[in-house]
Amino acid sequence: MSLHLHADATYKLIWQGFPVLIVGTTDFNKAFHPFGLAVCSNEKTKDFEFIFNSIQVGMEKINKDLLYPTALISDAADAIKNGFTNIFSSSYNQIMCWAHMKRKINNRVCQIDDKHIAKEIIEDVEML
Repeated sequence: MSLHLHADATYKLIWQGFPVLIVGTTDFNKAFHPFGLAVCSNEKTKDFEFIFNSIQVGMEKINKDLLYPTALISDAADAIKNGFTNIFSSSYNQIMCWAHMKRKINNRVCQIDDKHIAKEIIEDVEML
C-alpha cells in the first residue's frame, strides 16, 4: 500500500448539490487510484475525518494493515490537513498538488502587466 494519499473535494461530481470527497493514491506511472468517495454537505474537518476514518475501518474489516501515510497531497486546505492529522498523524509531508499549484500561479501571473515576463514565468514553471 502506498505511503502517500491524495485528498480533495470536487464539484465536478455533484450529487443533489453536494460536493464529493475523494481519496486515493498514485502509482509510479502517475495513474490515480481512488479508494474513498463520500458525499458531504460541506468541506469541514469532520467530513475529511469521516472519510479517512472510514478507510481505516474498511482496512480492518478486510483484515488488511491500517494505513500509515507519510505524505498528504492536496490543495493545502485546512479542513483536509486537520482531518488527516486527527486520523493518521501530525508528522507527515504536506505536498501541494501540481494542478492546484499551477492554477494558483496562473491566477497570479495574469496580474503581471509585462506579458513577456508573465510568459517566462509560466515557461519556467512548466520546465519543473
